[in-house]
Amino acid sequence: MFHEPSDKFLYSAYKIDVSHSDGNKIITGVATGFVLEISKGVAWIITNRHVIDLDYKQINPKYKNFKLSQFKITGRKSDDTEYSFTLHKNAELYYHDNIENDIVIIRAHVYLQKGESLHWHFGMSHLADEKIYNQIKAFDLICYSGFPKTHDKLGNRPIIRSGNIASDPKYDYSWNTDYQGQCVAYEGFSSEGASGSPVFAPPRGLQNIPNSRHGYLIGVNAGHIPSQFGHSGISYFYKSTVIHDIIRIHDLMNVHN
Repeated sequence: MFHEPSDKFLYSAYKIDVSHSDGNKIITGVATGFVLEISKGVAWIITNRHVIDLDYKQINPKYKNFKLSQFKITGRKSDDTEYSFTLHKNAELYYHDNIENDIVIIRAHVYLQKGESLHWHFGMSHLADEKIYNQIKAFDLICYSGFPKTHDKLGNRPIIRSGNIASDPKYDYSWNTDYQGQCVAYEGFSSEGASGSPVFAPPRGLQNIPNSRHGYLIGVNAGHIPSQFGHSGISYFYKSTVIHDIIRIHDLMNVHN
């Protein structure tokens, strides 16, 4: 028995408006991100690496000269009003040592007005580690909130979708014979704009019942597997353990304002 996520989960997804330029041409897009409080009072934004780097893992050089030129992130306050901010010129980007892991953690250097704070964010206690991953199983229910093309454009609001884990989460999934990083396949529809969506495994069972667990943030949505008919119905996300690795590699727990 699974339980629905908190009402707050829908709005944990932040809309990202991003632009890249080569000095002549500008390419714009929409993606999703979320905020994790790794160290107190610091705006840590998490999304996919391919959102901020067009040339990431490209097999040809067509995006080689494109650089990030704009990154605006928009969320909602508890009173349902929107707020937006852009990255400071000194924003710091942190990646995993293994280039296949398509996640970036961004220290935005956002300075909010006195009395304000980032809303609808996750804490480290929500982030699944290796121990929690041992409790995640194939066919477990997941949900993900974000801004695909089908998001609510009138209200500029995210939508939430669900799916089931398709691969064995104890192992790293690959859609071909190459290593693709620490990712998991799920049966569900990821589409353009949903890159960077938080992936949540809702609570399962009841207290003191075997195989029960709390709900956890278990990954970052990244893409889908195409087929000759378009979308195969299988998508994939990168494990939350990648986020733990990046935090450890760069000692982000000890970074303060």
